[in-house]
Amino acid sequence: MVIGTFHISAPKGLPKVIKTGDGTDVAARYFVYKLYESTDRQPKQWAVLHGMGESAATISRAVERGWVVLPEPSRKPLDRKAALTEEGRRLARKGR
Repeated sequence: MVIGTFHISAPKGLPKVIKTGDGTDVAARYFVYKLYESTDRQPKQWAVLHGMGESAATISRAVERGWVVLPEPSRKPLDRKAALTEEGRRLARKGR
């Protein structure tokens, strides 16, 4: 039996590009997965953000992408909550 070696490469002169997401985008996706689990996978459920350990930038990116909604600002920072949008739930289900 003959086993051959194949060398696959990009056409000469063209760099091989692998696009990776911005670190904040990756963190935002991970936040969506955590929020999905913390709401017991139920739609339209709010989860308290305190204790999740997510940065403001991560939460903001998830909101920008339309994956998460936040209620009106609360006077108590520890009472801040978030919920997944339908798009966020779809992303979380697809990523599992």
